[in-house]
Amino acid sequence: MAEQFQTYEQVILRIPYIKSASVYQDTDHVTRIHILSDGTKPPRQIIREVVSLLRSYGLDDVSQDAVTVVQIQSEDELQHGGSRLQIAGFSIGHTTLGIEAHCRLSRGERIFEGRGQGATIPMAIAIATVEAVNQALAQLEQLVFNGIEMTRVGGIDVVVVTIADPGEEILAGCGVLRDTIEDTVIRATLDAVNRRILLYSGQKV
Repeated sequence: MAEQFQTYEQVILRIPYIKSASVYQDTDHVTRIHILSDGTKPPRQIIREVVSLLRSYGLDDVSQDAVTVVQIQSEDELQHGGSRLQIAGFSIGHTTLGIEAHCRLSRGERIFEGRGQGATIPMAIAIATVEAVNQALAQLEQLVFNGIEMTRVGGIDVVVVTIADPGEEILAGCGVLRDTIEDTVIRATLDAVNRRILLYSGQKV
C-alpha cells in the first residue's frame, strides 16, 4: 500500500504548480491527500484536478473532502506586496499568567504593535500578531485568533493559523518553517490576512 501511495504522490507532482504531496490512510482507512502548492491556481481548482487525475490512475474512492490544499506565497509575491504588512520585530517573555509575546508590524513608515498571552509561544505570538493587524486595520469589529497547528506536508514543516473575521468567516494562512517558529507564525498569520482563504478541505473552511 505504501508503494502505491508513493506512486500516487509522484503522479500528483506532475502538476507544475504543486510543490509537494502526501497520500496516506487515516485510522478509519480513508485515503487522504495533503497538497502544498504555489498561489497560481485557486484551491478548489487544484482539488478538482488532483481528484480527477487520481481517479484516472485507479484511485476511485478518493473524494474532494479528503483533499487538503495549503498555498504559500512566493518570494516575488512577498517582495512586491508594498501595501502589505511586513514584520518589524517581535519579543517573547514569561509572566505569572504564561507566555507573553509582542509583535511589531510595519506598513511604510508606520509601526503597529500587538501583545498576546498564551499557553505556548506559537499561540502567544499569533495572538500578538492578530492584535497588531487589528491596529493596522483600525476596524471597530476586529479579527479574532482562532487556532494554530503545525503539520508536515510532503516532509515539509508547515504552520497553519486560522483567524475569524467580523462576518464569522474563517481566514487561514500558512508559513513554511525556515528560521524561528516565531517568525514562521507571524508570516502564517499575515498570510491569512493578506491573501484571504488559503486552506480548503473540499469546502471553504
